[in-house]
Amino acid sequence: PNAAFIKMLLGWLAGTLLTAALLFIAAGRINWPLGWLFVAAWSLLKLVFIVLLRLRHPDLVVERATRHENAQPYERWILPAYFVLAFGTIVVAALDGGRLRWSGDMPVALVIISYVIYLFGNLLAAWAVEANAFFSSESRLQTDRQQTVTRSGPYRLVRHPGYLAAVILWPATGPMLESWWAVLPGLLAALMMFIRTVYEDRMLQAELPGYQEYARQVRYRLFPGIW
Repeated sequence: PNAAFIKMLLGWLAGTLLTAALLFIAAGRINWPLGWLFVAAWSLLKLVFIVLLRLRHPDLVVERATRHENAQPYERWILPAYFVLAFGTIVVAALDGGRLRWSGDMPVALVIISYVIYLFGNLLAAWAVEANAFFSSESRLQTDRQQTVTRSGPYRLVRHPGYLAAVILWPATGPMLESWWAVLPGLLAALMMFIRTVYEDRMLQAELPGYQEYARQVRYRLFPGIW
């Protein structure tokens, strides 16, 4: 677990540097307080997530730091598309809010609300990983880890709270940086997680013992009372 934890920390550091580089290169300046606030929030919340993994489920750190041959084929196009759209959201937001000001000034209250939504999404993801010892970064059946159905925490309300967190996070990213235009790639990134939910839920219903019964008990995949 220690080697995997170090690997995840290095990934976190690289992700922070990449996010900052994309943000400030696109903005054309580094004297942008909202940009620094976003980098700080992004970096800190990611670090909290990794530390929570290490404290709560050390073996899950190894799982998430390892690539597996039985990852579902749809991952090959969904995840690259998701990451391109996610980082594209940051670039568009920086071009708009940091350089060209297409969206103009946003009310401070709206920026604050966007940060609250972003924080809520991260807290939901943390709650999901705290409850689910099988919170892998890949869509696969973890037979090597004797995977069972998780029914506690947010999984009592929806079947895929981790994906719901991503669906919440990315559309809020644009307004965090005073950009309406970045909402579009943010919504498309959220759509990738929606599609991943559809595929993964089908896989689990077909292959994970007890999941069909769980799906009858918890009817909603992402949105309580809706879908």
